[in-house]
Amino acid sequence: MAGELFLSGLTGTNFDGGAIVDQIMQLKSLPLQRLQQEKALVQAKLSSLGNLSKGIGDFLSLFEGLDVDSLFKAKQATSSNPDVLIASATDEAPNLSFSVNVNKLAQAEVRVTNGGFADLTGTFASSGTLTITYETGSGTETFDIDYNAGETLEDLVNSINNAQDRVKASIYYDGTSYKLMLSENDLGGSNVETDVAGNVYVIGVSGLPSELGTGLDTIQSAQNAEIVIGSGSPVVSPTNEFENVISGLTIEVKDIGSANVSVSENYSKVTSFLEDFVKQYNGLVKLVDSLTVGEQALFRGDYTIASVKTGVAERLDPLIEEGLIDYNGDTGEISLKTDRLNELLNTDPEKVKGLIEDLKSSYSSYLEGEKDLFSSFEQTYNEQIEDIDSRIQSLANRLVQEEQSLRREYAQLEAFIAQAEELRQRFQQFIVTLSEMTKGGNK
Repeated sequence: MAGELFLSGLTGTNFDGGAIVDQIMQLKSLPLQRLQQEKALVQAKLSSLGNLSKGIGDFLSLFEGLDVDSLFKAKQATSSNPDVLIASATDEAPNLSFSVNVNKLAQAEVRVTNGGFADLTGTFASSGTLTITYETGSGTETFDIDYNAGETLEDLVNSINNAQDRVKASIYYDGTSYKLMLSENDLGGSNVETDVAGNVYVIGVSGLPSELGTGLDTIQSAQNAEIVIGSGSPVVSPTNEFENVISGLTIEVKDIGSANVSVSENYSKVTSFLEDFVKQYNGLVKLVDSLTVGEQALFRGDYTIASVKTGVAERLDPLIEEGLIDYNGDTGEISLKTDRLNELLNTDPEKVKGLIEDLKSSYSSYLEGEKDLFSSFEQTYNEQIEDIDSRIQSLANRLVQEEQSLRREYAQLEAFIAQAEELRQRFQQFIVTLSEMTKGGNK
C-alpha cells in the first residue's frame, strides 16, 4: 500500500531485507533506464531535425517575396568631384551624365543687436515684450516674447528659444559688449535672401529692451544655394540639397566648383542577393554534413537527410554553365565568381535576370517540399517522445508497487527469521538448564 513504511535491519539478525530489495530494484530499473536513454536519443534527433528545418526555412526565405525585377531597377549616381557635390538616385532617375556648376552655397542669416551689456550680470531696467518676425518667403511668422525687469540677457535667450524654433537665440560677445544674437534655425525654413540695401531680412525685431540697443546689425546674410546644370538656367535652393532637380535625382552641394554627375544602373542588389544565396546554400550543406557524416553523426547513413545536399546541388547547373559559380567537389560548397557576374551584368543583364527567376522557381518548389517533409518527421519524433514518456510513467508506477510489495515481504521474512532465532536461543537455553539439572541428580 502506498505510504507504508518498512524498516529493515532492526531485528538484530544478519539478514538485511532492505539491502536485498535495493539490489532487486536496481535490476528491475534497467528497462526504465533504457527507455530514458531512448528518449534522450529521440530528443537529440528531434533537435537536430529542428535545426535542419530552420536551415531549409532560412534558405527558402531568401526566395519568398523576392521581386526579381526590383533587383534590376536600382540606380546609382556618382560625382566626379565629391568635394564639390554628391548625388543620389532612386529607381525613377534616368540614365544620363551632365555637368554641374555650383555658384553659391546656402547660408543662414545671423543678426545681432546694436547694443548690449558690459557684463553678463547686467539686468533689464524695465519689463516689456520683444517681437520677432521670421520671413519664410511665403509669409511672415511673428513671435512675442515677454521679459521682465531684473532679468539677464541669458534669461531672455532662454525665453526666446523656449517660445519658438524658427530662430536660434544666443549670446554674442564682440569684445566690448554682450549682445543678443539671432540666427536661422533651419536653412530650409525660408528662401528669403538678405538684401541690406533693400531692407529685406529673414529675421526682424521690435520692442528690444533699451539695454540691447535700437535694432539689429547683420553679420551674415541669408543666401540660397545656386547651381547650373549643363547650360541651363540657375537653380536655387534654400538649403544645400537639391531634391528631384531631375526626376529621382538629389544633389547635395559641398563647395563652390564644378563636377560631372552620372546616373546608371546599380546592380549591387543583384550581387547582394547572389552572395546571400551562396551563404545560405553553404550553410545548409554544412548542416547536412554535420548530421550525416562521421562516427558521431546522429543520422549517419540516413539517405533522406543526405539527399538534401544533392537536391540543392542539382539545381546549380544553370549558374555553373554560365560560369557564375565555382563548385567544390570535396566539400559540396560553392563560391560566387564576381568578375564573371559583373561581366554578364554589363553585357547581358537580362540573362542574369532570367537565371535568378529560374533559381527562385526551382529552389522555392524544392525547399518547400523538403520543409514539409521534415516537419512531418519532427511530428513523428514528437509522437515517439510522447509514447516513451507514457511507457516510462507506466513502468515507474509498476516499479513503485513492486518495490513496496518486496519491502513488505522481506520485512515479514526478516521478522520470521528473528522469531526463529529467538526460539533457537530459548531451546538452547532449555538444553543447558536440563543438562545442569541432570548433573545435580547424579551426585
